[in-house]
Amino acid sequence: MSDERGTAVTTTDGPDDEQDGAAPGPAVFRAVPTVSLVAIGFLALCLSPIAFQGGPWFLLFLIPLAGAAWIVRSRTRVDTEGLHVRRLLGSRSMAWSDVATLRLVDRGWVRAVPQDGADLELRGVRIRDLGRVGEASGGRISAPSPAEAEAAAEHARELEAARMRIARLREQVQSADDAEPAANTDAADTANTDDTAADTADSEAADSDHGSGPTTPSTGT
Repeated sequence: MSDERGTAVTTTDGPDDEQDGAAPGPAVFRAVPTVSLVAIGFLALCLSPIAFQGGPWFLLFLIPLAGAAWIVRSRTRVDTEGLHVRRLLGSRSMAWSDVATLRLVDRGWVRAVPQDGADLELRGVRIRDLGRVGEASGGRISAPSPAEAEAAAEHARELEAARMRIARLREQVQSADDAEPAANTDAADTANTDDTAADTADSEAADSDHGSGPTTPSTGT
């Protein structure tokens, strides 16, 4: 199953968010944070005992060098002119006038769909970065700003909290409704027990009245 989906993010002919003629600054998105170079250095250190044995083993250093070059070069630069993607080997640019739309991918990088030709994978750009892309483009794409995205997320959190409160209230009402029939049953049982005890007492009292009468003393002859 593909994890790609279409998006309502569309391009416009010109900037809408520029104020006082000041163009927004570019935004750079890296495929991997540069702090990952620390891990590359650690890998090179671990390979050193083997690589320094000489001969073809020294070629093992090509592994961390290739990894470091990929981390440094792989990035996407967004500005008012268009999209600029740098790869390990080569680069590719796409002007905003050539971009038809952006394709969102849940588990990958956003892709720019051109009017003609193959899609352009925007290295390091994910769905959460669309606000920054929109700002850096100078309003050439309709994407929520970071502030708007944060406000939407806060609104979603408030809705979720309200749903949880409503669910708890429903549980309390249901518990009260379940406890009420049980209380009525206990009261009915208590009343029946009292009636039975009263009937028993009346029966004993009636038997006592029938069994006791006036006694006639006997006289001797």
